[in-house]
Amino acid sequence: MFAPHSPPSSPRDPAPLTFAMQTVLNNIVKAKRPLLHTLPPDAAKAQYAGAADILEPPSFPVFSEETYQVSALDGHRILIKLWRPLSLQTVGKQSGAQVSPALIYLHGGGFTIGSVQTHAALCKEIARLSKMIVISVEYRLAPEFTFPTAHTDCWSACDWVFKNALDLKISPRHLFVGGDSAGGTLSLYCAQNAVLEGHRFKGQILFYPGCSATQNMPSHRAYERGYLLEQQTIQYFYDLYHAGPDKLKTTADWRFSALNSPHLNLLPPTWIGLAECDPLRDEGLALANMVQAQGLRVTCKIFRGVVHGFIKMGRFIQEAQESHVDACNFLIDLV
Repeated sequence: MFAPHSPPSSPRDPAPLTFAMQTVLNNIVKAKRPLLHTLPPDAAKAQYAGAADILEPPSFPVFSEETYQVSALDGHRILIKLWRPLSLQTVGKQSGAQVSPALIYLHGGGFTIGSVQTHAALCKEIARLSKMIVISVEYRLAPEFTFPTAHTDCWSACDWVFKNALDLKISPRHLFVGGDSAGGTLSLYCAQNAVLEGHRFKGQILFYPGCSATQNMPSHRAYERGYLLEQQTIQYFYDLYHAGPDKLKTTADWRFSALNSPHLNLLPPTWIGLAECDPLRDEGLALANMVQAQGLRVTCKIFRGVVHGFIKMGRFIQEAQESHVDACNFLIDLV
């Protein structure tokens, strides 16, 4: 099913913000925090980490929190965090043990900022709503680690979960993947690569994913500044992750730009949640159209009057909770 709420060239652009969203943006301006692209990478990481939970409601308790380490392609040890919710659904027995569905969630942050910790509250909320295990990956970040390190780290983690699923009391046939923003980019890669490597995810959830090597769509122009994610910030992240003389080639690589992928036919059922007032909105709409053209199941929702990053603003933005519930219902329906 493809259910966009507006075409890419919506005459509403620039669309009005909700009162709550405008209030949040006004308060951010009053706080006088520097724009991320004006900061050195270490300072940008610290600023984002320090403010990550301010707009989120308190997280719910979980049954257990577990930490594992996974080997990357180069031998680096990748930390992954696993949360089991208090109410956990099971999907039968395998090897004599009850097994459950699980979601591997890849955090956003332009491949430069963000961490397992900055998205922990969100992951716990998804675990609670979906009644499934949620796993988060501490992939390496730019500028120290450039393309395709984040991609290969995330795939190494996914591959490890597939191969060790039963030991984790996870059904490998009920394994999902997802992410927000850059994490959506990484999820799209992992979902396609899984099939190329002999696995298959059961479904995928994407919050405002980055899908394009270029920023030349109507939403890029309509929301290039003043809507939290600045166009200059997008370029800042891209330049850090794609450092070097081959930048034009690597940004066009299908692993980074899903709109260029020859493997979209390999995607599992996909849910896409977009912010109306987001430069990346039309990338997500273009992706939904391309996936639909492959004859695959795709649900695309546009949340009106909110900006990029809204899913982590549930203390003040009701659309955050609505998006969480909608995405988790999609997962539940696929189990």
